[in-house]
Amino acid sequence: MPIRELNGDRSGVDHTKEVILTTSEGKEFVLSRDALKLSKILRDILEDSPGDEETVIPVNNVDAATLQCVAPYLERYATQEPNTIDKPLRAPLQELLNDWDKEYVYKTLFRDGDEKQHEPLFKTLLAGNFLGVEPLRDLCCAAIANMLRGKTPEQIKEVFGVTEDFTPEEIKQVEKEYPFLKEQGEN
Repeated sequence: MPIRELNGDRSGVDHTKEVILTTSEGKEFVLSRDALKLSKILRDILEDSPGDEETVIPVNNVDAATLQCVAPYLERYATQEPNTIDKPLRAPLQELLNDWDKEYVYKTLFRDGDEKQHEPLFKTLLAGNFLGVEPLRDLCCAAIANMLRGKTPEQIKEVFGVTEDFTPEEIKQVEKEYPFLKEQGEN
C-alpha cells in the first residue's frame, strides 16, 4: 500500500488496517498498520492502541519529505524480512542488494543516483534511527560506507562539498576530543 497524504479529511481511513502519522510540519500521512511493525517505536505505540480506533502518531523528528522516503521501505518489508547486509561490506553495495533495495537506494535516497545529492539518504538514516528501524538504518549506513569506499580524501571532500581544510584550532579540538586519532596517525 503506498503512502498517501491526508488533506484534513480522515473519512477514507480504514482504522482497522491503517494509521495516521503526523510529521514535524503537521502534515498527515496514512500507512498500513503492518508497515509500522518494522519500527520498534511505532510498533510499541500500536500495541498500546486499540486496533479499531483512529490512531494518530506524531513523528515530530521526521519531516514530510523524509517520511515519503521511509514509508516505501516500511511498506515493502511489512510482510517479508528485509535483507541483511554483512558488515564490513565485502563487495560494492550494488552487488549485495536485491533489485528493489538497489532501486530504493540509488533512485530514492541518492536523487537519481547522484552521490552528491545525498540529503535524502542522511535524513532517512536519522529517521530510521529515531524510529528504531534497524534494517533501514543499516542500509543507509552501508550506502554511506559505499560512498566512501575507495575514495581519496579529496574525492570525499568533493562528494560532501567540503571546500576548506580544518583550521589549526579545529585540528587541536579534534585531537583533544579523539586522542586515538593522533595515535593512529603517528604509526
